[in-house]
Amino acid sequence: MKIVSGAPPVARATMSTEEPESLSAGVVHRLEVEILKGHRKPGDRLDERQLAEQFGVSRTPVREALQRLAASGLVVSRGRQGLQVAQLSIADLLDAFSVAAEMEALASAQAARRIRPDQRLRLEAAHQACAVAAQASDVDGFYEANLEFHETISTASHNRILQDELRRLTVKISPYRRTITYQPGRMESSIPEHEQVMIAICRGEAAQAGLVMRAHVTLLGEGLSDLLHFLRVSGDQNLLAELA
Repeated sequence: MKIVSGAPPVARATMSTEEPESLSAGVVHRLEVEILKGHRKPGDRLDERQLAEQFGVSRTPVREALQRLAASGLVVSRGRQGLQVAQLSIADLLDAFSVAAEMEALASAQAARRIRPDQRLRLEAAHQACAVAAQASDVDGFYEANLEFHETISTASHNRILQDELRRLTVKISPYRRTITYQPGRMESSIPEHEQVMIAICRGEAAQAGLVMRAHVTLLGEGLSDLLHFLRVSGDQNLLAELA
């Protein structure tokens, strides 16, 4: 999901004139994007002073933003180690993928009934970008295009409640989805799965769209043993609490 298509980044030059709530919301948004993009990983420490300097704000909105992220489960306190990006346990990761599969299936079914012509074009473009990136073995390009593909479907559902909840969950599992992308053959296998979802949505076949999207996301979650092995050999074992 491409979170950057939501609220616009808060410009450093205008921060001093904004209300405190807007400042903290801007920090929340930026940190979510950094987690989504893989710039901050589970287990990474979050220092108030460093974040305030990075975002050009005082420590107060940073503190408020971290409190909001802690309330949503994206940030946790590790005692003397301070605040960190949350690590999911293996059980929680499996549950998260199960919930994501159902939510994305619902988004796909509703998109099949509600998608607009311009959103169809955006969906087709994202699918094509995924295919091009996969053919070129461009993992980062594929990940970006994949986020766009899933975000377009979420937007096309025109269900704001679902979009908000799915966004929060997507940020939580994005580090793990990104890692799965690096597994051999995963990009290539995603292309026909995406195509089935896209065709069903564009044909207005709601039940089929939900079915194939659920299978697509569930397959990601079912590769847990391969994911654990990949995390160990890739040096990303800190992504999961049990491996830290």
